[in-house]
Amino acid sequence: MATKLNVRKNVLHLTDDEKHELICAILKLKKKGIYNRYIAWHASAGRFHTPQGADRNAAHMGPAFLPWHREFLRRFEEDLQTVAPGISLPYWDWAADARLPDPRQSPLWAEDLMGGSGNPENHFVVEDGPFTQEHWETIDEDGNPDGGLRRNLGGSERASTLPTVRDVKEALKVDIYDSPPWNMTSEPSFRNQLEGFINGPQLHNRVHGWVGGHMGFVPIAPNDPVFFLHHANVDRIWAIWQIIHKKEPYLPQQKGPFGHNPTDPMYPWDTVPEEVMNHRKMGYLYDTEAKLLKTKKK
Repeated sequence: MATKLNVRKNVLHLTDDEKHELICAILKLKKKGIYNRYIAWHASAGRFHTPQGADRNAAHMGPAFLPWHREFLRRFEEDLQTVAPGISLPYWDWAADARLPDPRQSPLWAEDLMGGSGNPENHFVVEDGPFTQEHWETIDEDGNPDGGLRRNLGGSERASTLPTVRDVKEALKVDIYDSPPWNMTSEPSFRNQLEGFINGPQLHNRVHGWVGGHMGFVPIAPNDPVFFLHHANVDRIWAIWQIIHKKEPYLPQQKGPFGHNPTDPMYPWDTVPEEVMNHRKMGYLYDTEAKLLKTKKK
C-alpha cells in the first residue's frame, strides 16, 4: 500500500497555483503526444465489444464501466505526475453546480480553468481559456486532426440540465453493484444507475450530453480535458458507494461477459477489475472520504 495517499480535491477548491499547475501539466502532456494516447484508448475500447456484436464494450454499458475508468484515471494521473510531481487529479462535482441559477457560470468554465462554451457561429469551437485551437487540437476516432475543441454547455434538448444531488443520493441507495443481463438494461444496478441508462440520459451520461461538443460524442470525449474531472467525480461516487455498501461485492463474480469478470483483463490493458477495487491501495483518496468514514465508524 502507498505510504502517502494523493488527495483528489474538488476542482473549485484548488488554489490559483494548483489550477495553474493542473492546466500546465495537461498542456505539457498534449505537447508531448501523451494526451492523445488517452483519446485513442477510449475510442478503441468503445469498439471492443464484449462479446463481438454485443451492446456493451470494454469500457461502457457493462459491469467494467467503473473499474475500466478508474484504471484510465489512474494512468492519466500518473502521467500528470511525470510533468508535475505530487499533483492530484481533481474532480468536478456537477451535482453541486446544478444548484446554481446558471451552471454555465460556474468557476469551472472560467478562463483560468476549463474555458467556456463554444462559439455557435464557429461550430461551437471554444475560443477562451487554455484549450483554444492555438494550443489544443483535437483528434477523431482514427487519430486524425479534428480541429478545435467543441462545447455547447446546456445546449442539448435531452440533457439541458445537470444531474442533481438528489439524483446522486438515489443512485447511492441501490445496494446491488450490477445484475444480468449486464448491459444498459440491467436493473437493479448501481453501475447502470450511475452510468445513466436507467430513464436516461442520467448522471454520467447526462453530464456528457450537457457539456456537448466533443464530450457529447463518447468515443472521443477525452478530447475535452473536463472528461477527466467528470470521471473523477463518477469514481468518487463509486468510492462513496463502496464505503456505504462495503459488504456488497463487485458483480458478476464469474460467468459474466468477457472483460467484465473480476479476473478478466480490461482491454487494452492487462489490468483486471479486482486490482482496482480498493482505490486507496492504488494511492489516492477523495477529500470527501474522511468525514464519511468517520460517520460509518459511529
